Amino acid sequence: MFGGSFNPVHNGHIIIAIRALEELELDRLYIVPTYLPPHKREVNLAPYELRKKWLEKCFEGTGKIVISDYEKERGGISYSLFTIRYFSQKHSCRPYLIVGEDSYRALESWYEYRTLLKESRLAVYPRSCNEKPSQLVEGVVFLKAPMIELSSTEIRKRARSKRSLLGMVPGSIIGEVEKTYV
Repeated sequence: MFGGSFNPVHNGHIIIAIRALEELELDRLYIVPTYLPPHKREVNLAPYELRKKWLEKCFEGTGKIVISDYEKERGGISYSLFTIRYFSQKHSCRPYLIVGEDSYRALESWYEYRTLLKESRLAVYPRSCNEKPSQLVEGVVFLKAPMIELSSTEIRKRARSKRSLLGMVPGSIIGEVEKTYV
């Protein structure tokens, strides 16, 4: 499971998803847009349906990648623990939870993080060229992916200042992203 606000989805997210699918040898990867993020009370959070539509456009035709509505259907604050439990029960497995290095370093602030770690397998995408982050928990898989210096925050700022998003956001959604964050 690869969750996030995807506000907006960008090329870094796409690379992480593809690399996780390949490296972890997944049969399927669920991408779960957050309905109500617990850590990010973003004023500039694009509407859920728009963020989901962007994800669908970006991952169209990838086959093994599925965009899930689970957190919207569940309603309320989107805690990863509830989402992991849902997929665990649905597929009778202990799912991977794919997170960026920044989220990994903040794990102790997550809702019921110890339980979350017991009920999932953690795969971390490093976000800096420095040495890989220390192993805060056992059994963590560090994905081998290129360093991507992109963030949704940076993309929103660029859109507001009418700077180019070319190469940062898939062409299929650039126009909508620019209009949304102006």
